[in-house]
Amino acid sequence: MNQFQPVAGGVDRWVMPEAAMNAVVIADGGEALVVDPGTLPSRAAALLDAIVARGDRLVGVVITHAHWDHCFALGAMGGVPAYAHPAAIEELREHGEQQRQEVLGLAGPKTAAELRELDIVLPDTPVSDPVTVRVGAVDVELEPVGRAHTAGDLVVHVPAAAVTITGDLVETADDPQVAESGDVAGWLAALDRLASRAQPLLVPGHGDPCGHERLASHTAFFTHAVAGDGETG
Repeated sequence: MNQFQPVAGGVDRWVMPEAAMNAVVIADGGEALVVDPGTLPSRAAALLDAIVARGDRLVGVVITHAHWDHCFALGAMGGVPAYAHPAAIEELREHGEQQRQEVLGLAGPKTAAELRELDIVLPDTPVSDPVTVRVGAVDVELEPVGRAHTAGDLVVHVPAAAVTITGDLVETADDPQVAESGDVAGWLAALDRLASRAQPLLVPGHGDPCGHERLASHTAFFTHAVAGDGETG
């Protein structure tokens, strides 16, 4: 079943069952780049089959941050460059197995069985400075943000489609949640940076695409938390 949901010209999302995580596909000229392949190898394999079925060849994968629901399926993408913030690669190296064990305690039997068997694959192309990746004739800009939602977040700009893919720096399905490795001050700085640099349409890590009004909502959320008791959950 085709699960592509168009976002803009050449940009589609594919919603994974786990926490409605958005895998995003940027495609042009028979080439495709996947942002956040998702949770389980079987999920990523279905996505990859759909990409190939519509005539595109996978040329790369981007990981926005080192959380299992965004990157544990990386091994199923095989043989292409996998881009991520250096701190995200290190976080996955040090804490990937811990994440697996935590999720196993919550997963159903089928998901748990696949989680136990998968190899936790690390991205192989660190992005410490902004870099442009070519997909067909489209420029895709990878921008490392640093410590915010996690120890190392990365956003993806597609100027030709007027789209920015934010990972969990922006959510519309829930309030923002700071990971143990994250930082509220860094997240506020990232939101400010996105307000000035992001494209008009944002694709969040979870939930429907949105505009910059969600940046203002998240900023107010964190500002209130800091002004109150400092806890963000």
